Amino acid sequence: MTLLIGSPTPAASRIRHDRWLPWIPPVVTLAVCVIGIDSASFWRDEAATLDAEARPLPALLRMLTNVDAVHGAYYLLLWPVVHALGSGEFAVQFAVRFPSALAMAAAAYGVGVLGTRLHSRRAGLFAGLVFAALPQVSRYGQEARSYALVVAVTVLASCLLPRALAESRRRWWIGYGCAVGVLGLLNLFALLLLAGHAVFVRYQARSSVGLWLRTAGFGCIPSVPIVALAVNQQDQLSWVTRPDANTGGELAVWLAGSALSAVLASVLIGQYLGRRPGRHTLAWLAVPWLVLPPLVLIFGSELKPVYVQRYPAFCLPALALLIGAGLATVTIAPRVAGLVLVVVLGLPAQNAIRQVGGHGDDIRDAATILAHEARPGDGVLFNCPSCHYPDMPREFAFAYPQVFGLLADVTMAASPSASNTLRGTELERPRLDGVFRVWVLDVDGSAEPDALRGSGLRLVGEWHAGNITVEDYART
Repeated sequence: MTLLIGSPTPAASRIRHDRWLPWIPPVVTLAVCVIGIDSASFWRDEAATLDAEARPLPALLRMLTNVDAVHGAYYLLLWPVVHALGSGEFAVQFAVRFPSALAMAAAAYGVGVLGTRLHSRRAGLFAGLVFAALPQVSRYGQEARSYALVVAVTVLASCLLPRALAESRRRWWIGYGCAVGVLGLLNLFALLLLAGHAVFVRYQARSSVGLWLRTAGFGCIPSVPIVALAVNQQDQLSWVTRPDANTGGELAVWLAGSALSAVLASVLIGQYLGRRPGRHTLAWLAVPWLVLPPLVLIFGSELKPVYVQRYPAFCLPALALLIGAGLATVTIAPRVAGLVLVVVLGLPAQNAIRQVGGHGDDIRDAATILAHEARPGDGVLFNCPSCHYPDMPREFAFAYPQVFGLLADVTMAASPSASNTLRGTELERPRLDGVFRVWVLDVDGSAEPDALRGSGLRLVGEWHAGNITVEDYART
């Protein structure tokens, strides 16, 4: 008897293989995102998240009517997580950042599914692994903001759309409409994904264009109240400047992870588009998804500046899909070498993300300086003359309240919670009577703050924490 008892048949082995293979990309992505998740300091945007999450739920809802309505759905989703798990610096970081890591892992699973359905099992596996290796996936998988959730929902919507077009079942269209609705609630700009989906529907299922328009339109309805609030809160984007001639190239490098990574991605995408003319279903989805949303933001910014480099982060899955398809078109040796190159070329950016100042502002080191040098009752003044909001650094206090909470804010008239704002309201003149020492947190460096001139306080010490200067002003 040549067949050993208990040995799996080829069909059984293939079934088991099919079951575990799709889980490799999400497991790898989750592992990559969790490594060093607490290494980087909170930065100003994460501090705004912590500010919002620290409030009672009614106070959070009141704040959203004045400011940050576009992030309201994310704040509400994260609020119970933070209040259940947040206690101590590591616990807070884990509570607010780990959901983003989970979201990126879910997105990796969806990328693998999309690559498999629209191209091949090999393309799905390699697209998911490329997604895990992209530095910006780690960056936003380790950040307490909505970008990772937005990436996951864009992948979900992009998985549901081909299914709905292929099967024409009501449940898939309902699911797609719900995904679009959630996408708009999480990030209005992410609805630009629909521009890419329009191209896919037009060229893959022209007879379904009307049904898609109705479904997408209904999906956008939940975003209408957010749009109404955002129109009244558009001052939040008044710091954004118009893109220049280098913006497109800089975005390509940012998405890929480095200039060499962008070149490699271009070669692999060209390999896919040039050699498999009969297998371009994936391209009709991924190319418009990758290209159109950034173009709309960039050219739309000529009318009203709205482009910020991180806003098109939801295009990362499209890039991974195209690179994965390119790897799938070559033989095993170049395929493995290409994946290794993707990983190696992204390592410098991966390492930079995990430095203490890797997310932007090094608030942790600034807080450490104050913990060693300041005394309870000392004053603190937040100063950034070059910022659109000169008191912007006040948000830092919510990143490390165990330190900043011991200091008296000498320029704050009403707290953020009391005023239903992110930074509170300012006094015309600082409260300096009886204050012996004031610690100034200065972003990007400046001269003596106007608020301290003529106060009798003199600069007696200075420390640097990344882009933050900590200055000690005391009565001598």
